[in-house]
Amino acid sequence: MNCKLGYLIISDIDGTLTANHHDVTPKTAAAIAAAVASGASFYVATGRMHALAQVVAKQFEPEASIIASNGAVYDFSGERVHHVLGQAALTAVETVTDQLGLNALYFSDDTVYYTGKVPPAIEAAARKFAPSSVSIDVVALPSVDDLLAHAPAITNGIIFGPHDSEALAKGKAALETQDVLHVSASEHTNLELIPKHIDKSTAVKELQTLTGIGPEQTIAFGDGLNDLGMLKAAGISVAMENAVPQVKQTARYMTDANVDDGVANFLNDFFEK
Repeated sequence: MNCKLGYLIISDIDGTLTANHHDVTPKTAAAIAAAVASGASFYVATGRMHALAQVVAKQFEPEASIIASNGAVYDFSGERVHHVLGQAALTAVETVTDQLGLNALYFSDDTVYYTGKVPPAIEAAARKFAPSSVSIDVVALPSVDDLLAHAPAITNGIIFGPHDSEALAKGKAALETQDVLHVSASEHTNLELIPKHIDKSTAVKELQTLTGIGPEQTIAFGDGLNDLGMLKAAGISVAMENAVPQVKQTARYMTDANVDDGVANFLNDFFEK
C-alpha cells in the first residue's frame, strides 16, 4: 500500500468496522495497520462510552485512537478531551422519559448511570455492546437530584424504545424543542443524547485543527444517522453498503458491507490508486 503522509482515517464501529460489535477481521486490521505504518492517523468513532470503544481500538494498539460518546470525548496526544451533557439536559431528559414511559441510560468514560428501574429488555440491549471481558460499573440512582450530582462526569446518554417508536418520536420532538442538547439516533430503537452543538463532526473538526490535516485528506466511514455530521466533515466520505439511505445520499463513495470487509476494501483500493 502506497499511502501518502497525513491522512486522517476515521471509522464508525457498529455496522461499519465490525460485524459482531466487538471483533475486527484480520483483513481489516491489516489494511488499517498498513495505512498507519505509511503515516496515516486512525480513529474509531462511536456512540459508545470510552471504555467500550477500547474493546475495538485495542485490536489496533498502539496505532488507534478513540472518538467516543458521539464526539463528546476524544483522545489527542496522550490527553482526553471531554464535553458533558450538563444539568439542564439531564433534567430535560428525565422529565420527558418519565412522561412517555421511556428509559434513559447515561454514560461517563467507564460508568453507566440510571434512575428508577431499567426493564430487562433494555439492559439486554445495552449489554450487547459490552463483552464479558469488560468491567463496567452500573450505578442505580434513587432520584434526579442524585443523577445531577454526577453531571460533571456524564458525557452522553441513550433512550431506548425498542417497541415504542411513537414514544421515541415524541421524545425527540420534545427534547429538540427545549434546545438543551443534541439528539441523534444510530438505530430506529433509540435516541442518542449528546451535549448541545456536539456530534462526531465536532471531534473530527477539532482533530483536523489540532493535526493540521484538512478535510481533503480526511477519510470517514459510516452507516448510521449519527455518522452524518462526521461524513460531511470529511472530504473523502464513505458509506457502507448496509448504510441507511440518508448516509448513502450524503457520502461521496460507497463500499462493501461491514460483513464483507468494506473498510479494508476501500482503503486498499484507495491507496493503491
